[in-house]
Amino acid sequence: MMDFRQFIQRGKVISMYRKFMRLTKRIADKQTRLETRQWIKEDFHRHAGQEDPARIDVLLAQANRHYKELESGVFSML
Repeated sequence: MMDFRQFIQRGKVISMYRKFMRLTKRIADKQTRLETRQWIKEDFHRHAGQEDPARIDVLLAQANRHYKELESGVFSML
């Protein structure tokens, strides 16, 4: 059974995953887009079993930084 904090964190993780996937739609090169999507999926799946709330917060912060880096890179490709 999930407690409230876990429930909130789960929502944040799902939201971050969706943000990454939406961002990949802006990548013009099909092969690069597919590779990027695969990298994102593997990274999220690798940490899927993580249960420590503090570690999840750290992973979310890292994901947010990676998202911003990827976003600035995608916009520079346009």
